[in-house]
Amino acid sequence: MSKATNFGRLLLLRHRHRGLSTSLNSRFQNRGSQDFRAADAERALQELTYQAERERMREREERIKAGLDVADLDAEEEEDYMGVNPLIEKLEKEKAKGDPPNLNRYEEATDSESEVDEVEEEKQMAKYEKISEKHEDLLDKFAKAETLDESFKLMKRIDKFEEKHFRLRPEYRVIGELMNRLKVAEGKDKFLLQVKLNRALRMVEWKDAFDPDDSSNYGVIQNDEVGSAVDRFAQAESEDEQEVSRGGGDDDELEFDDLKEKDNVLLEKLNELDKLLEQKLAELDHTFGKKGRLLEEEIKDLAEERNALTEQKRKPLYRKGFDVKLIDVNRTCKVTKGGQVIKYTAMLACGNYHGVVGFAKAKGEGIPEALQKAYAKCFQNLHYVERHEEHTIAHAIQTSYKKTKVYLWPASTQTGMKAGKTAQTILSLAGF
Repeated sequence: MSKATNFGRLLLLRHRHRGLSTSLNSRFQNRGSQDFRAADAERALQELTYQAERERMREREERIKAGLDVADLDAEEEEDYMGVNPLIEKLEKEKAKGDPPNLNRYEEATDSESEVDEVEEEKQMAKYEKISEKHEDLLDKFAKAETLDESFKLMKRIDKFEEKHFRLRPEYRVIGELMNRLKVAEGKDKFLLQVKLNRALRMVEWKDAFDPDDSSNYGVIQNDEVGSAVDRFAQAESEDEQEVSRGGGDDDELEFDDLKEKDNVLLEKLNELDKLLEQKLAELDHTFGKKGRLLEEEIKDLAEERNALTEQKRKPLYRKGFDVKLIDVNRTCKVTKGGQVIKYTAMLACGNYHGVVGFAKAKGEGIPEALQKAYAKCFQNLHYVERHEEHTIAHAIQTSYKKTKVYLWPASTQTGMKAGKTAQTILSLAGF
């Protein structure tokens, strides 16, 4: 027997020979996965053993081909330098005459070294085994029942037994009741039940993720925290949102203040120009000849300066956090006496993914010109769209524009968005 084979068999037998040291809850949770873990371990050990044996055979064949002696390999194979052969023989004898189910029991690590705890765990385990045997007996009788009355009585007994010994947590009972109602619900009631079911599932996930009694959460939850797990999760989430909003809010306030100052300065200049224009126009009514022409030129210069300032005021506000997507570009051609006149029409949509969306349509002699005009108009035509649960609409919507009809239906978060390319682009910009 090779070294790798011996060592693999030793690990496999030790894995099967683990003692019983687990609590009732851990046993109940891990009961379904014990066979799966044992099968995976056995498969992995078999693969390792096969690889080691194949390497040994390959080395032996190479030596034989090279004309070398293979006696040392045979001696090494028979040598038990780790001293595992006696232990393997002992475990095989125990397996042959012992209790086979005990070899497949799952052992969970525990920090307790007290014998009292071990005795208590063994009592709980014995109690659980009696309960499970009783439950299996009832199920067997129910499966072998011959009359409907007998089946009905056994079914009642099984329900009472499960209600007493295998009682579900209140969250799962609520989810089951919601799912039963959802099967027969229609219309608005169905949508409301889907929303409630989605919330219940998320609450259960949060509670499991922050359960201090769960060993998988060790090190994640601090002992000095108080309150329910859901409250802590919601509080942490709100704190993160407040920090983000504070950080972004300062930048937005500074930007808004700068824009406000610029607007105030621009309005003061426009007011001054308006007063000068009013004075010059009043003087023009009583001025003629050479002085009148000079006064007209001054009025034109003031008007041009005022128009330049108003054009500066009309520059679009490119907002932060907004994304712009191209919806459509259309090319039109008009035939005239002088030739063809080609124009382009561009439609753009913008949004901040948080309920604000805008769109604009503009024409131009070239595509860049049309896109620039539409980009400028896009931010001047913003609309707020109310979202339900921050991801969908509250109810079904139907609208039409000329010969086009649009239908929208709400859906859960797991469904995703199913729509055409144009509708999907606009809805995603709005935050759906």
